[in-house]
Amino acid sequence: MLNILSTKGVEGIDLDQVLVEVYAQKSEHDKNHAQDIFEEINKAQPVKLVDMPGVATKKDKKSINGGVERLQERFPKMFSSSQNCRTPNVNIDNLRDSIFAADVIKTHGLNSPKAMEEWLLQQNDLLAEKYQNEKWAKTVKPSALSKATKFKFFLGLESQWLKN
Repeated sequence: MLNILSTKGVEGIDLDQVLVEVYAQKSEHDKNHAQDIFEEINKAQPVKLVDMPGVATKKDKKSINGGVERLQERFPKMFSSSQNCRTPNVNIDNLRDSIFAADVIKTHGLNSPKAMEEWLLQQNDLLAEKYQNEKWAKTVKPSALSKATKFKFFLGLESQWLKN
């Protein structure tokens, strides 16, 4: 790739300043080493804003992480390991990041995991009430609403509650 860039004369790239990682082959019998490394690198998930060094304070991370973990303990069937999960499920990392990005801690003065959990449960109750109304129930897939109702977890139906 560097050779192609240099022959094409791409501007703005200093080829003497490109950082590369080099992996030694473990042994001559390990013919799949490059493929294994490629697959491992491509399985990586992007780092969430809340987890970036120096972005969120330790106290804010503790409140968000603790509150969301408590929520996951209450509603384990509604949390998915997939970052592209289907409604009404949520992914813990996406939820943590959304809460941070919406500045929920500062807006509502949530200074502890317990306060975060209580606020999340309150938002869940408000959504449960909202989706009992036929007008709002029609705005989501019936299967998603059915699952949310069955497990009494509504936060995955929408994200507007983060702005409340």
